[in-house]
Amino acid sequence: FFAGVAYATAKRYHLVALLAKINVEALEAAASRARNGTPCSISSLGKDVAPDAQVDRIMSRCGGQNCHLEIEFNDGVIWLARIRLDDPLLPPPEVQARIFLSEVATLQFLADTKVPVPRVYAYEPSSPDNAVGVSYIFMEKLSGKPLDWSDATEHQRTRVMEQLADLYLELEQHPIPLTGSLVPSSNSAITNKGSTQVGPFAQAPCFVTPDRALGPFDTLTEAYTALVRQQQYMLATREVSGLPVDNYLAFLWRFKTLPELVAESASQTGPFYLRHYDDKGDHILVDDEYNITGVIDWEFASAEAKELAFSSPCMMWLVGEFYDGSNELSDEETKFAAIFERRGRADMAELIRRSRKWQRCLFFMGGGIPQDMVDFEPLFQGLRKCFLGKEDGANIPLYQEWKQSALAGFAKGDKLLQDWMRAERASARKTEAT
Repeated sequence: FFAGVAYATAKRYHLVALLAKINVEALEAAASRARNGTPCSISSLGKDVAPDAQVDRIMSRCGGQNCHLEIEFNDGVIWLARIRLDDPLLPPPEVQARIFLSEVATLQFLADTKVPVPRVYAYEPSSPDNAVGVSYIFMEKLSGKPLDWSDATEHQRTRVMEQLADLYLELEQHPIPLTGSLVPSSNSAITNKGSTQVGPFAQAPCFVTPDRALGPFDTLTEAYTALVRQQQYMLATREVSGLPVDNYLAFLWRFKTLPELVAESASQTGPFYLRHYDDKGDHILVDDEYNITGVIDWEFASAEAKELAFSSPCMMWLVGEFYDGSNELSDEETKFAAIFERRGRADMAELIRRSRKWQRCLFFMGGGIPQDMVDFEPLFQGLRKCFLGKEDGANIPLYQEWKQSALAGFAKGDKLLQDWMRAERASARKTEAT
């Protein structure tokens, strides 16, 4: 309860700080220019609205990292201005700028497909020349409400899954030659025109420095080797501090199993396919009949291996069981696979059924690096079960047994691991002494 109150209070504080930066008149003028001079206003930020009331109105349109302002034109048309929240816990400005431009490029790419996404009318990154004071995207306001998967009936879920299968098949028709994130071909354009190209991954775990990220890559082997090595580096530099020995061993194990994973992929050297980063359900807008009216929140999206791009969305997972180490598919995942089979696409059905190996191996890309043994052990055991093909866990050594064997094998010649082992043993002796 108290954590929730603290989070809401902090979010409100950061929203107030953001609104103080926005030049409302400049934002309205920019929107008007983007519609050939049609006058507009942002009523939620009107001078007649008290500051507290402004914050209250906008809070309801805030997600985890962005807020949305309604732009009302004199002819009744309504746009949204999507603006990044001002939160010190978010990545540095240079990282946010890359993520911002990648989201724009992704929406532009999708505009040429049948995937229903908001149209981008104009955008401008944050810079000294930006009169608005913050980066913004002017985009179409789509109808519908965010999907609440847990609250939907079986019939409503089936209806969504049938349409989601359509979207998977549509994205399959738009392969991408490299693995990475999409970027505009020109970062300076304040317009919705221009081609798109593949650039580095616009995801926080992939940034080596604020102005340099991993990718793009021609092959999966190159990509996954770089991603695993980057996580090891972050552990070595204490950028990720929890369970250094255990997480480091887990990444060494992943590195050894990469050839097996890559060998199973249809995308070893491409093509790759666009994947939504946060597919927990509320990225889908639906109407009262559960028709999909839009797919939103494309920041962090990337071009991925076919097996990952068309794996089951996490909204369908048995999340509790997943964290407990089970790789069992949910009823919805099984039904989703059956939808593809009925359409004569047994290959896509098989991707859904084989989702868990890919989801587990690359779970860390979503920030899934465990910070305590309660989370770490079942997650890692679940990963090992995927590769060993023994879902019941039979004949799979307990984690602590595996760890001792792995330490004996991996520690030779690895000074960093040896140092961590000494520190871990010293900590254990200190704990025993007390």
